[in-house]
Amino acid sequence: MAKKLNVGLIGCGFMGRVHSNAYLKLNKFFDVGYEMVMKCVCDNNEKKVKKFAENWGWENTETDWRKMVARDDIDLVDICTPNNTHHDIVMATAQAGKIIALEKPLAMNVEEGKVMTEAVEKAGKPNMVWFNYRRVPAAALAKQIIDEGRIGKVFHYRAKYLQDYTISPDVPQGGDALWRLDARVAGSGVTGDLLAHSIDMATWFIGPISSVCAMTETFIKERKMQGSDKVMPVTIDDACAFLARFENGALGTFESTRYA
Repeated sequence: MAKKLNVGLIGCGFMGRVHSNAYLKLNKFFDVGYEMVMKCVCDNNEKKVKKFAENWGWENTETDWRKMVARDDIDLVDICTPNNTHHDIVMATAQAGKIIALEKPLAMNVEEGKVMTEAVEKAGKPNMVWFNYRRVPAAALAKQIIDEGRIGKVFHYRAKYLQDYTISPDVPQGGDALWRLDARVAGSGVTGDLLAHSIDMATWFIGPISSVCAMTETFIKERKMQGSDKVMPVTIDDACAFLARFENGALGTFESTRYA
């Protein structure tokens, strides 16, 4: 009989729904050596989290993530919250000795990420950032082909990640969904939201990047705040393009936008 692994999920927005769906189906399709138990879901909105638990089959709820992290019956903490909360939750979870699964991007900035990484490594528990594109069969096959040397040395790498979900000037900023347009919450724009996936794939395929030359642009400089007529500056990048050099000498070109 597989050992049970009790999961505590923090955040019940879009990614919380995605992860809940995965936990429901995982053991039906794959033998992972564990029975994933949807033990607890946490959100600071009590009405919302109770409805979420009912819809997705979580056993119980919390409204304080600190209480959930401290619970003895939680083995793995899955963090699906806005970027500016990642540091505090990861640090507390590492201190509690739990397994950590964290939505990307890792942190608000490099310095914060280094502190988090050191704490998690010191804790010595399994941990990961959810770079899910590595699990796409085509990507896994490409990785295998590269590692086996079947295409020889890689000289060039090109990556594009194009979206259009903020292309309309009428899309507001703020609120539950569009905190990604606020640098105080998101930390960055497409660089952390979309390009993080492209960069992860590149370093997985090719290896570390040694230098970059980049430019970013914010196309719509002001937007209304969600639920009001107040107009505020947009503080993140809408698009980013950069050239990169890998440590092995390969060259890379990267492009990402929310205005495709």
